[in-house]
Amino acid sequence: MNKSELIEKLEDIEWEDFEVKEAKSEIPKSSWATASAFSNTAGGWLIFGVRKNKKEYEIIGVKNPEKIEQDFTTVLHNGKKFNKRIDVKSKKYNFKDKAVLSFYIPQKSSGEKPIYFNSPKNTFIWTGSGDQRATQE
Repeated sequence: MNKSELIEKLEDIEWEDFEVKEAKSEIPKSSWATASAFSNTAGGWLIFGVRKNKKEYEIIGVKNPEKIEQDFTTVLHNGKKFNKRIDVKSKKYNFKDKAVLSFYIPQKSSGEKPIYFNSPKNTFIWTGSGDQRATQE
C-alpha cells in the first residue's frame, strides 16, 4: 500500500481488510487478536498511529516508530507468543510530523491454520466489524 492508497482508505470508513489502532507509544494488546484474525481469514492491513472517531479517522502518529515496528514484527516472527510465525510486511509513512505504521498480515494456508496467541482459546477470525473469537467449528 502506498501513501495515497492509505489516505484513500482513511477517507472511506468501510473496509473489510483494514483496522486502525492508536498505538501512540506502545503496541495495543488488541493487536494480537487482529493479527490472529487476519491470518485466519483473508489477510489485511493493521495501521498504527490512527484513531477512529465515529465515522472519521484522525492521524495521531506513533512515538518512536522504529521501536514499535521492531517490537511488533519480532513478536510475530519469534514463535513465542503465536503458535506459528506470522510473516508481515511493514511500511512507515510520514504525515507532516506524525509517523504512521502499516503492517500487511497475509492469510495463512489452510494447513497452517488456526493461528492463535498464547493458547488455542485466543484464535480469532475477522468479520466485517472486527475481530471475533473463533468457535470450535
